[in-house]
Amino acid sequence: MKNIRYSFLIIFAGILYSCGNAFLDVEPQNELSDPTFWKTEDDAKLALNGCYNNWETYTNVALFDGATDNAYEKSNFEYMKFGNGTLTPANYTIGGSWVDYIYPKVSYRSCSWFSYSQIRKYNNFLANIENVEMDNARKEQYKAEVRFLRAYDYFWKTMLHGDMPLVTEVILPDAKLARDPAASIKQFILDELGAIAPSLPVQNNVESKGHVTRGAALALKARLELFMGKYAEAMTDARTVIDMTCYELFPDYRTLFLEDSEASNKECILGIEYIVNDYPNAFIQMSLPRGDGGWSAFNAVKSIVDAYECSNGKTIEDPASGYNINDPFKNRDPRLEMSICYPGQWWNGRYYNTLDQYLSDGSVNPDYNKLEAASRSGMNIKKWIKPNVPGIGAWPPNFGNNFMVIRLAEMYLTFAEAAVETGTGTDLALDYINRVRTRAGHVEASVLTKELVRRERRVELAFEGLRYFDVMRWDLGAQVLNGPLYGSRLGTMDATGKVTWKGNGNVVNAENYIVLENRVFHPDRKYLFPVPQSEMDANPNMIQNAGY
Repeated sequence: MKNIRYSFLIIFAGILYSCGNAFLDVEPQNELSDPTFWKTEDDAKLALNGCYNNWETYTNVALFDGATDNAYEKSNFEYMKFGNGTLTPANYTIGGSWVDYIYPKVSYRSCSWFSYSQIRKYNNFLANIENVEMDNARKEQYKAEVRFLRAYDYFWKTMLHGDMPLVTEVILPDAKLARDPAASIKQFILDELGAIAPSLPVQNNVESKGHVTRGAALALKARLELFMGKYAEAMTDARTVIDMTCYELFPDYRTLFLEDSEASNKECILGIEYIVNDYPNAFIQMSLPRGDGGWSAFNAVKSIVDAYECSNGKTIEDPASGYNINDPFKNRDPRLEMSICYPGQWWNGRYYNTLDQYLSDGSVNPDYNKLEAASRSGMNIKKWIKPNVPGIGAWPPNFGNNFMVIRLAEMYLTFAEAAVETGTGTDLALDYINRVRTRAGHVEASVLTKELVRRERRVELAFEGLRYFDVMRWDLGAQVLNGPLYGSRLGTMDATGKVTWKGNGNVVNAENYIVLENRVFHPDRKYLFPVPQSEMDANPNMIQNAGY
């Protein structure tokens, strides 16, 4: 549901809060003075709306999988160097990008988690709302919403950088703060989320019109508890969210992620709301195939395709699965076809063909994988997008589809992973897993295993920004973030969509598959991003992460 608050947000956020990108840039240059502004409840509401401005963006939800074995981000919207190991303090930007300057109305906050501009905004709100005379319950809810946004920001900061300065009040402009331990920041997040939950309403994202709810607070708490190995706590919080009657699995997995379903989507616990003209995003333009007017900036890769089971519930490695490497997309988990556009698939009135330079009628194939704006991997992302959307090809990109940050299926899978790790609640965990699988038309699993849970998280939540944290938690980097990254198998397609694949598909090399890049995993970095060099230069108390 689109909320009228965005019209206020766009008009006033720039007035109320400077959005500078410098680390700990704590003195806004163009804000109304606090004594002048903070007078009425309407002022507090307007300031709350400003806090929601740019709290999260679709790029960190969808494109972040480009730093993993799920996808390849070919246009270097920052994620390419995260995935291939070339990230350095010098080339790590903490805010802003060429995108901001070309189409600044499009929300884009990519990879700015070292910036404290948002934290400054939240702390300023919390410091000033106490002076406003208003209904106390509503004031507590407003404060809880902003405390959630601050906790969410710190979640990303500490997950990606480890130790970070923990700033909870308005500080002096020239502060040179040292980094606080990651453990302290994580405990702060858990304490905040637990404390604010009772002040927030029990509503799904449709009912809350995009505002933070009790379910969002407990769901983020469960996510962090899972990542910290606090399995019993994660199960408790995930179960509490699951049992809230305001949430339910959306009946159709394919349309769950599309704009047409937003008004009836009770699965969304927390989402980013966009609206055409006022607060748009560019993801559809970025992700559609070239033949549909898109840029194919975000590509699926061989590894994620191989992760989907066959339709009988067996993996492709299982000799009893019936998997045919020369007909690789036949009889697979339905979520594969719903999430990825692959060669030979019927798509938008044509058989999708990224393999041939020329089509069977002799015309140039716009989707040929070597062309600019075509998918380099030979496979596009289908989740979140649909063809024939008004505005494709216009400049700047201007789309209003929302993005889910947390949804109910994640809570089912959080409970299931924690149940496997503790050996408790396993029957209920298997039931939760099967609710997720059967919703998408896949077969039930009969036995709960760690491998099943990990595979289910990967395919169900593909292209939703969680894979990197899973790889980190399970310490799979050396296994999945190292060596050649492969796209589609090479071949040729006829007019009926039949693909004749090249060579022996069991031999995975440059002769038979598209090679996108060679990735290098650095185990000494412990999955952490660097401190940007500009911050090292500006702050003598800043210490660089290991491996950089």
